[in-house]
Amino acid sequence: MRDRSPWPARLALGAGLALAVATGLVAGVALTRSGALGGSGGGPGAADARAGSAAVGPGGPVVARDLGPAPSWELTDQRGRTVRSSDFEGKVQVVTFLFPYCRTYCPLIAAHLRGLEGSLRAAGLADRVQFVAFNVDPDHTGPDQMRSFLRQYGWNPDTGRMEYVTGSPEDVRRAVRDGFHVDYRRVEEVDRGAADAGSGTAGPVGATSAGPGGATSTGADLAPQPEVENALADSASVSYDVVHNDRLALVGRDGRIRRYYAEADRIPDERLLEDIRALAAEGGKR
Repeated sequence: MRDRSPWPARLALGAGLALAVATGLVAGVALTRSGALGGSGGGPGAADARAGSAAVGPGGPVVARDLGPAPSWELTDQRGRTVRSSDFEGKVQVVTFLFPYCRTYCPLIAAHLRGLEGSLRAAGLADRVQFVAFNVDPDHTGPDQMRSFLRQYGWNPDTGRMEYVTGSPEDVRRAVRDGFHVDYRRVEEVDRGAADAGSGTAGPVGATSAGPGGATSTGADLAPQPEVENALADSASVSYDVVHNDRLALVGRDGRIRRYYAEADRIPDERLLEDIRALAAEGGKR
């Protein structure tokens, strides 16, 4: 679930359509966002402030060009292999943050990035770029769920083109929240079906979440979300969601965070290709 701005209407998008987005058969999803949502535990505004970032919408400029060093980490990928941040030195990293049981934006982001991977291949840049996704539900999901999630939305989990990584909650928190300044929190769904029927909105409206100091918030505090089919979530019968910032980050060949983007599912490929090409042309570690 996105800790961002509300969407005015329900979006019904199946896994087949998500894959179509990834393979370029669908140009994209155009919906209007309005308003703002400041989630507990440090919402998007707080994340930007901590990062010193001018992260904006998919078409706007990014003012800050060097946001400090990317975190160092050692985690486990979807194949059960140990992966280290140092493995990607000298490459541009496209970094995102995904919840395997997500029924809202994470499938859209994964499919969108699969389309970008194809564009990078066509531009001759694929070997100079590494996709990295952090699992924002390390307490309850692991490599098996991560593999299934990637496969559902167009990725081959065996190639390592997308390294979806997880680890202990403490290690993930150090990398994601402390390192990339991306907030996330678990939201318990009290009665999703009844709440949806009564409100006419998508998303876990009848939910409570634990914030800083054990404070809770109800789903009424959260914006309506699109609804995306997720067979993995259906089979697991999960009764919770994970709210998190929908940031996409670019890490340069020098190991420093160079870009933040908001609304990671909507960034035009042309914009990302331009920025990735510029970073790939720069030198490596300083």
